[in-house]
Amino acid sequence: MYDIPSLLFADRQGNIYDHPSLKMAVRSENYNFVPYETELIELPESSRLYFMPNTHPIAYNQDTANMETFSGGMAVSAFLAPGFLRLFLPAYKKLDTEILPLYAYTAVGWMNGKFVVPAIKIDDDSKWNPCLYDYSDAFKPKVQAYLGKYPENRLYRQLAKCALEYHCTAAKNVFMGRWECPIPTAPSCNSRCLGCISKQPAECCPSPQSRIEFVPSPKEIIEVALNHYETAEEPIISFGQGCEGDPITEAETIAKAVSVIKKKAPNMTINFNSNCSSPEKLKLLLDAGVDSIRVSMNSANHTTYEMYYSPVNYDFGDVLKSIELANKYKVYVSLNLLTIPGVNDREGELNTLLDFLGAYNIDLIQLRNLNIDPDFLFSKMKFKTEEILGLKNMLKLIKRKNKNVRFGYFNRTKENFFKDFGFPDLKRR
Repeated sequence: MYDIPSLLFADRQGNIYDHPSLKMAVRSENYNFVPYETELIELPESSRLYFMPNTHPIAYNQDTANMETFSGGMAVSAFLAPGFLRLFLPAYKKLDTEILPLYAYTAVGWMNGKFVVPAIKIDDDSKWNPCLYDYSDAFKPKVQAYLGKYPENRLYRQLAKCALEYHCTAAKNVFMGRWECPIPTAPSCNSRCLGCISKQPAECCPSPQSRIEFVPSPKEIIEVALNHYETAEEPIISFGQGCEGDPITEAETIAKAVSVIKKKAPNMTINFNSNCSSPEKLKLLLDAGVDSIRVSMNSANHTTYEMYYSPVNYDFGDVLKSIELANKYKVYVSLNLLTIPGVNDREGELNTLLDFLGAYNIDLIQLRNLNIDPDFLFSKMKFKTEEILGLKNMLKLIKRKNKNVRFGYFNRTKENFFKDFGFPDLKRR
């Protein structure tokens, strides 16, 4: 057997230690095991380590060849840098019933003087490397300059909050004059996701940011979008952000703005990130000139989808109708596939996803690590006993059955879809 990474554990002050004899274990659903060496990579740059409060790590004891709970510290997890997909969860035991904060928990160990994690890189777009973003006070004057120039535009004030308080990299782009510009629009949502990342009533646990509290006017949206188009390098605007509900609820307002933007900046790439729960409202947006949609989903299985999203006045069938409509309009369709080991890589889930990919034209699968307490999720989602294939095997099987589907993490402009993935021009109508 290869040299298994050492167990990591933390004390209450946040200091992290490697254990002299116990070894790293990982988890998928409720199964704990030792990872293969081929499933481990060095902890990516700009990833973060943190301890999991009120937990004990589960480790592998080579002397007894058994799993055991280590009570001398708390479990340690990694939060991976953008562009990396985790393969396994940390192995741990909870000491109470409190729900963990909304992070994407990834197993981490110590081997040959380095932190190692079970993960793979799925997107090489270097634009989102955290080292390219300013997190210091020196960034504030750039934001203040925009607020002084556009004092009446509430959308700029919201983006300033996202850039300075939440350190949203996309929001920072707005004030740095480059790449993707987020445009939040929706204070409300018609889903009640188990792991919603923006504050709402009856949430499961503390969320990392509050929702936008107003609907920007078409004029405000147009001003931000056209300013970005005129000043930014490789500009793209995207509706559907972490600081809002779902933009499908404000489709009429967005469609009015998009129609004007497209007349004045026909080459601007406009992306719509949404649950796409209303084909009628999506048609308004496609008619207005939206270039690409990214459909948020955790599964192609309607039961698994609805257990997580808890849709209000729609069901998964409406999402499928929206994708079918987008295919008819020949716009690019990406999936924002919220991924967690033990769910997406189940045999039944994968077979359903393969059938789905055979029925619809999906150009890109953006694989996102689902931010949620694993115990909370699996307590809500009851699965039958079946084989769990592993996420690496899941990706291999998808590519074998659907050679034209690409995997990624980030949105692209029209030009970069072709350059990065070999796609033809986004505008295929």
